[in-house]
Amino acid sequence: MTSFTVSGHGLCHNLSETVESAVVTNQKNWKALSTDAAGLLFAVVWAARGAMAAHVSTMAMAIPIAVITLVLLAGFARRDLIQCRPERIWDAALLRRVKIMRIIAITVMITSVRSTHHPELLYPLLGCIIGLSYIPMGRAMHEPIHVIMGFVIVSVSALSFLLPEPLHLEVAGFGTALAIWVGAVIRLRNSGTLSFLPKNALPS
Repeated sequence: MTSFTVSGHGLCHNLSETVESAVVTNQKNWKALSTDAAGLLFAVVWAARGAMAAHVSTMAMAIPIAVITLVLLAGFARRDLIQCRPERIWDAALLRRVKIMRIIAITVMITSVRSTHHPELLYPLLGCIIGLSYIPMGRAMHEPIHVIMGFVIVSVSALSFLLPEPLHLEVAGFGTALAIWVGAVIRLRNSGTLSFLPKNALPS
């Protein structure tokens, strides 16, 4: 009887640890999905801003933007929740510092743009800040795609400063959105989520 009780207690203890581990893992997966979804939402805002600057009709841009976003979101949901293979965070402290500094930088930038009465600089400067934040984020996650994507977004945003209005908003908007979309496709491809896309189809 004593032997049976100890064994049962051990079984319950192991089961409790397994359930707790599953809950924690599930929370991490949902958190990863929310982060990926936020990046896609950022791309939607940029693409919409580029479309507005180019005077493209709402319906003409809403459909392709929605399709691209939903397909990529479904891919991240499959990777993070079904396959349970979200990108690993190797340096959580660095990632937290990046997020805090990004919020501070965006707040200071918006205040400065409003005080100097140059609203046309808002989106290009915002793109530069977001792009720069992707670089240390890539280091924290050991994900080179984030680093490359950050450099591309910063380059596109810097180029847009040299262009006349509203062309600079078109370039900043469409260029930033395209960089995020392509980066998302490559990340999903590298994780094996896009099984229909061979690994040599896109540059790593």
